[in-house]
Amino acid sequence: MEDREFRVDMRRVMARRRRMRRLRRLRRTCIAAGSLALLLAGFLFSPWGPCRSVFFGRDGGEEAAGGAEQGAAVTSPVTAGEYRPEQEEGGTGESGQAREPAREEKASIAEPPVVAIVVDDTGADVGNLERWLAVDAPLTFAVLPHCRDSASTADRLYYAGYRIMMHIPTENDPPHSYSGAGQLSVGMSRDAVFATLDGDLATVPHAKGINNHQGGRGCNDYPLMYLMCEWARERGLYVVDSDSSTRSQVTRAAQELGFPRRRNQVFIDHQNEPEYIREAMRRMARIARQEGTAIGICHFHRPNTPSVVGEMIRELREEGIHFAFVEDIQN
Repeated sequence: MEDREFRVDMRRVMARRRRMRRLRRLRRTCIAAGSLALLLAGFLFSPWGPCRSVFFGRDGGEEAAGGAEQGAAVTSPVTAGEYRPEQEEGGTGESGQAREPAREEKASIAEPPVVAIVVDDTGADVGNLERWLAVDAPLTFAVLPHCRDSASTADRLYYAGYRIMMHIPTENDPPHSYSGAGQLSVGMSRDAVFATLDGDLATVPHAKGINNHQGGRGCNDYPLMYLMCEWARERGLYVVDSDSSTRSQVTRAAQELGFPRRRNQVFIDHQNEPEYIREAMRRMARIARQEGTAIGICHFHRPNTPSVVGEMIRELREEGIHFAFVEDIQN
């Protein structure tokens, strides 16, 4: 009797143990299934899942995840009338990024007798732009920094085959001491000069050289001009002395730092009468015949300058005068 009761009790104990094991297995199965469901739901509704567009917008997840990691480019909006190279024949590539338009540089013939012309004050006023673009010659345009049209004008001229340099505002003699935004002034420290010029250069694309805008007082100050030329050497830019002052220290500073001499010899449109401009161009030709090279400066905004300079370039070419970018010669 007792033996039978013991067997019954044992069967009950074993049955209970089997139920407990089944419950434990069921619990583990439910936990695993629940975890899997949570993971699946997390993926479905994450920025990487198939439902991302519902919650994050089209491709929002990839941009959010990849932008910061890969340094995704941010493009600034183009204002009305603002030039961008991709608006030209270059268009965009397969990746959707802007391609540079085709650029055919103007022929630069540096064989004597040769003349180089720098066009100052570019970027402040675009009124003469189309007239300058009609001049088929290796002109170098000195672009003022920080003007509304500095970058767009430099782009247009560069992609039309001309070369660009930066026209640095430099402290002038009183009472007209201020030459423009980004000005170099007497007494500036080396750090201030370098920071100012770096800020200027950021607004003038394609610049390969520098010259001074106005700057009688600043150009006469050897320490300031030495720092300017030192900065140009460190940035790989050439230097032209505009000779805007009879005591200009630009050439002295530049040559002490190893630059070749590039000094303006003729202000082509000091007066704006067409015959004055013609005679200035003839004077440059005479200098080129005597010395091999000649450098002259004219101004972007003068009303008669583009057409008369273009006319005289054609005439002097027929007389055997060559024309080159100012970077390609020295005097």
